[in-house]
Amino acid sequence: MRVLDTQSRRWAILAVLCSATISSSCQKRAVCDDVPGSCLALTVVGQGPFDGLRTELALPGGNKRVGATSGDIDLPLTLRVLPPTGVSSKDVSAVAVTGVQAGADAAKGSTPPSFAWPEGSHIEATVTLEGVTTTDGGTGDAALPDLSGPDDLSMPDLSGPPPTLRWTTETYSGTLRQDLYGVWSGAANQTFAVGQGGVVLARSGTTWSQEASPTAVNLHGVSGFPGNGTWSVGQSPGAWRRGATWGGDSMGLTLQATETVWSVTAGGTAGELWIGSDNGKVWKRSGPTGGNGTWTSEQALPVGNTVFAVSYSGGTVFAVGQRGFVGVRRAGTWQNYQYTDLAGSTAGRPDALYGVFAIAADSAVAVGTKGFAVRYTAGSWRPGTTKIDPSSNEFNAVWGSPAGRWYAVAYGGLIVRLNGNLGATQLRSDPTQNLYGIFGASETDIYVVGARNTGDALILHGIP
Repeated sequence: MRVLDTQSRRWAILAVLCSATISSSCQKRAVCDDVPGSCLALTVVGQGPFDGLRTELALPGGNKRVGATSGDIDLPLTLRVLPPTGVSSKDVSAVAVTGVQAGADAAKGSTPPSFAWPEGSHIEATVTLEGVTTTDGGTGDAALPDLSGPDDLSMPDLSGPPPTLRWTTETYSGTLRQDLYGVWSGAANQTFAVGQGGVVLARSGTTWSQEASPTAVNLHGVSGFPGNGTWSVGQSPGAWRRGATWGGDSMGLTLQATETVWSVTAGGTAGELWIGSDNGKVWKRSGPTGGNGTWTSEQALPVGNTVFAVSYSGGTVFAVGQRGFVGVRRAGTWQNYQYTDLAGSTAGRPDALYGVFAIAADSAVAVGTKGFAVRYTAGSWRPGTTKIDPSSNEFNAVWGSPAGRWYAVAYGGLIVRLNGNLGATQLRSDPTQNLYGIFGASETDIYVVGARNTGDALILHGIP
């Protein structure tokens, strides 16, 4: 939870597989949606099921890069494939896929000889898996390789190892004894942090300066469209837009005086925003980026449960909140699921998921109370929570990279990196700090905000 003032505490805010029930064209658009640079939507067809897939990229000189997925795999499915770090997609001459069952190669297939992947392009290809046999008529016996990266169904490890980051404290002008809760960056001159008492900071170079705020209420989130509009959200009346100056943008946003907007995410069209608030509601903004819009509400989680975080990708909206409730909106309809490990309470407060981030329409991760994380892949919220911190720290926010890795922040200055199976690597900790918000412009350009135990605002910048 986040400290708001001396009297109260905030309940801290918070694939790539396409569903076979969605049309083929929708599948492939969703897979590479929001991915900068080269991306391959690789549809795998044939007879299954398999308990693993091995994917190989053929490179010059006979070299190969190998990735793996694991789980109960039914075909058809579509995988998102990214070129490894330092490799141009134009140098990938073929992509081969092997279906593995009980540790043995059961079926193989490859892209056709005409396969080409221009640099920076989003392309589609299909691989058909056919049965393989050994010379004695039996099934081949090649196990999945031991890979160091993520091996989740939603993200084969074809993007190279994660970068090594150093977390540099950035400065701001003056003295700021206010907690920072949210951060977002759309471009070099469009990076903002918001927080307690309506504080708004803008980044110029490596220094942050305070902007005139239209409100004195706590701001919990900030987001927008690169080069085309920024919004912040918080306690009633709930939403503000940055034009020439910051001003209200809450037409139709009928919050009660005690209600709060906890998070905001940009949607799929210019001016479309999604925000999470109290009583299970998610609100959608429609309207121009250069003017005020109109908000309408939808019931995302059961009544009585706060929506602490929302995320959007590829036409799908994700919402998470109190008592382990999660929701996903597809084709205009919300579906709920509850993680019973988070149905209780801690220190007298309902347990919750406080952060969620989607890197594609079929790949999202959420984090929250008791050091738990959960994930959405293969068209559903996967059953069971995963402990990502043995000390059961409470995680406040998460951000994911197109490479299929997530970064989560918590109390005690804790930052962890998660792979596609929610395997956690601790990157840093500092008992004098609490971290509340995170956003990455890329995996080598990540911003984290929070506060020191002294009460001073804190901004960290993760760079190589």
